Formats: sequence, structure tokens, C-alpha cells
Amino acid sequence: MDPVRFKKDLAVTIQSLGWRSGGRYLPNQDDMASTAFWYQTEPHAEFPKLPGRDCLEII
Repeated sequence: MDPVRFKKDLAVTIQSLGWRSGGRYLPNQDDMASTAFWYQTEPHAEFPKLPGRDCLEII
């Protein structure tokens, strides 16, 4: 509904830190997701094959 317009590129960083005793931070294993859309002019080079779901798992 509210597009973010940019001319060249856009970078977004999301960081989720948990709290641990002793004033230390600990990376959470939150279930976070995002979606990005872009508009591609044609023709374009073939996109590389995406990794399988087992390669994307965070343990």
C-alpha cells in the first residue's frame, strides 16, 4: 500500500536480540519473515537456482 521508492538499491537489516543474564545479548530464533518485490525489465539473464529448504534451516 505504501511503496518505498529507490533509484538504485535498497538494503534493510532486521536484528532480533534476546537478553541473557550478565548483561549479554543472545541471538533469538524468532520466526521472522519478509517479502520483497521488484520490477524487472525484460529480457534478463536466467536467475540462479534457489537452495533447497534444508540449506535454509537455522539451528
